[in-house]
Amino acid sequence: MHLESRIYFKANSTTELYDPSADQWTTTGSTALPREFHTATLLKSGKVLVAGGQGPTGYMAECEIYDPSTGQWNTAASMATPRKYHTATLLNSDQVLVTGGTTIESDVIVNSSEIYDPLTDKWSHAASMTAARSEHTAMLLNSGKVLVFGYGLSSEIYDPSTGQWNSAATMKPPARYYSIAALLKSGKVLDTGGVRSDIYQAECDIYDPSTDQWDTIASMTRTRAAHTAILLSSGKVLVTGGETYPNVWASCEIYDPSTGKWNNVTSMSEELASHTTPVLKPGKVLDTGGYGNTRSWDSSEIYDPSTGKWNPSARLSKARVYHTATLLNSGKVLVIGGE
Repeated sequence: MHLESRIYFKANSTTELYDPSADQWTTTGSTALPREFHTATLLKSGKVLVAGGQGPTGYMAECEIYDPSTGQWNTAASMATPRKYHTATLLNSDQVLVTGGTTIESDVIVNSSEIYDPLTDKWSHAASMTAARSEHTAMLLNSGKVLVFGYGLSSEIYDPSTGQWNSAATMKPPARYYSIAALLKSGKVLDTGGVRSDIYQAECDIYDPSTDQWDTIASMTRTRAAHTAILLSSGKVLVTGGETYPNVWASCEIYDPSTGKWNNVTSMSEELASHTTPVLKPGKVLDTGGYGNTRSWDSSEIYDPSTGKWNPSARLSKARVYHTATLLNSGKVLVIGGE
């Protein structure tokens, strides 16, 4: 089961920038290759590394780097393994850890990992995970280690100082797939929703790195997958949209770690799943693209935590889904590819 089966058109190479001060989208340099289901990682230099994904010829190992100072894309070294549904995590060393995903050989799910070094523009082999994973989560913890979980009950932690993976606590059975996670201010990890045995879930769990323990907490008010979960400056977590097939949701809710409770908040103006929700520098949340019940969207809107309301924003130049949206150091947002 893949959640993108609802809508499938064609990957594109267009990119655009959102300027919050002007509420305006402008096109910027296109990627050399069309792609979707890729990752986009902001490096310490302010440049953006785009890795893998899927294009017209299949799964991709090719990578590119965007330079905001010039608005141009440059080819970077390719990964050893073509992959989509992988993760890319910026380590404290400014290297990028890529894990798992699905590769080109008969949709094989892999446990392999690679590390990209921006200083040398080279990929190197990293220790393999203990389990093969796809559409999983990789979360940089406050310790600088990386927690990886999903596509099964197991979880594991990568230690950059040793280059090794170590098993972490097992999640509560049965397994949920396609869940969405957020790092809390406490350093704990909140995991929300997903799908279990083709049944959509509202269940949530929290991982505590200090005790290496998963605990089930209050469920969301609605079952969801393909949603987003965003840490707000208040320490609360905003969950937006998603789907419970065949329905796509506009509804949103907020988790308050201080009370352990979920509360509904104002809905988005449109039903959205597989959309993006980067946090802008003032702390507001920009929603872009995604698919609805019948089509993908070119819309964007902004959530203001101080009022609890969504406000309309300028539209993208084209409808997008399975794209990425990355907050740049300038405060602008770079949207890449998709379909």
